[in-house]
Amino acid sequence: MLDLSALTLDAVMSFGFQMTAFLTGLAALIFVHELGHFLIARKCGVTVEKFSIGFGPKIVGFTSGGTEYLIAAIPLGGYVKMKGEDPGEEMEDPRGSFSAATVQQRLAIAFGGPLFNILFAILIYIVVFMVGVPAKGTFVGKVHENSPALAAGLQTGDRIIEVDGKKINRWDQLLEIVHNAPGRKMEFVIERDSKTIFTVPITPKVDNVPDIFGDKEEVGLIGIESLERRISAIESGSPADKAGFQVGDDIMAIDGASVKGHSDLQKVAMEKPRQELTFTILRNNETLAIQVTPEPKTVKDIKGKDIEIGYIGFGVSGILVTEQYSLPGAIQRGLERTWEIVYLISVSIKKLFTGSISAKTIGGPILIFQVYGHQAEKGLLDFVMLTALLSINLGLLNLLPIPVLDGGHIFFFLIEIIKGKPVSEANRERAAQVGLFMLLSLMVFAFYNDIMRVFN
Repeated sequence: MLDLSALTLDAVMSFGFQMTAFLTGLAALIFVHELGHFLIARKCGVTVEKFSIGFGPKIVGFTSGGTEYLIAAIPLGGYVKMKGEDPGEEMEDPRGSFSAATVQQRLAIAFGGPLFNILFAILIYIVVFMVGVPAKGTFVGKVHENSPALAAGLQTGDRIIEVDGKKINRWDQLLEIVHNAPGRKMEFVIERDSKTIFTVPITPKVDNVPDIFGDKEEVGLIGIESLERRISAIESGSPADKAGFQVGDDIMAIDGASVKGHSDLQKVAMEKPRQELTFTILRNNETLAIQVTPEPKTVKDIKGKDIEIGYIGFGVSGILVTEQYSLPGAIQRGLERTWEIVYLISVSIKKLFTGSISAKTIGGPILIFQVYGHQAEKGLLDFVMLTALLSINLGLLNLLPIPVLDGGHIFFFLIEIIKGKPVSEANRERAAQVGLFMLLSLMVFAFYNDIMRVFN
């Protein structure tokens, strides 16, 4: 039996906030997608009869310019209903119908939704980079033994401000430059103690390291980690929360071993479940000792295998700088970020089909709800950045050549352009049935994964 007395006001308010964030973000993604279909259809002279956010029974709506605009009861999608869109639809006057449009126009209408999702993400990134976004600075944390950086004299706390004449202030810039220059001697400009600036030559060594998908790639490495030891977030009810950690604490040592980077935290925390650890922290210029025991937690790696880690429940960050640009720079950075995400999602989809990434990583509405709620609680910036990522994801998934998705329609229109005649109605109907079965199966599987995550 459900014990309603266990529900606190804070829990109810948190759920309400997360649900509002989820519905707001989802509505924005659906609206932008359908707006793409709608505007291009109108541009091509096709009459749009309905513009719906959601499926099922109408909640509210109005009619303007011959189009009914409505919000429906089931918020997990939307649609644009065009005149003559259904193959068997009878019309007295075919003018302004989807079926009467040229194949190039129909292809453009189908492509409009995914296109607008990508453009929406670019617009978000442009605005974000104009306003300014926190980014990890180029502060050196741990310097590895027998590394090019150690041989060059780099120390914890140094800041790398220039490489081969290119000024940098973000850690991802530094990684890209170094990774793309294995075995090539470069000049590094270092700032130490905020007052001393000097130049040292460093040659990145050639190494094979796993990327985010676990595949090996040849890159250049100089043997440093980012200075990450400041607590940036604490999960409510976690061992860290119960032990008394606070956001802003600097972790100086664990069991007497100094902490200079994320790998130090992994070795003494994630790899030691059930073992009491003593954290030496710096809080408001005061040194404190806090004892905490990492809880054992089973998680899945990128290949879907179960592994046990020690869970403490805090997040750490490096020293942050503000990444901010004028309009031209923001446009360039927005395009770069969008391309980076397009590439990562495309590779992820490919690896899902080849089995390199476990299908258990697929998530559905419950996972999206959880992630949206979590990001919204962190702040507006995290919320809109997640919206941009999901908008790209929605656009790319809709381009998959699966009947009933935009990509399936595009595929048929391309065949029509090549052959000079449309695919037969019978073949399209059979393909639509297969596509619908595939889509429903994927939705059921995603729901199953979501439910299993909740129970686990």
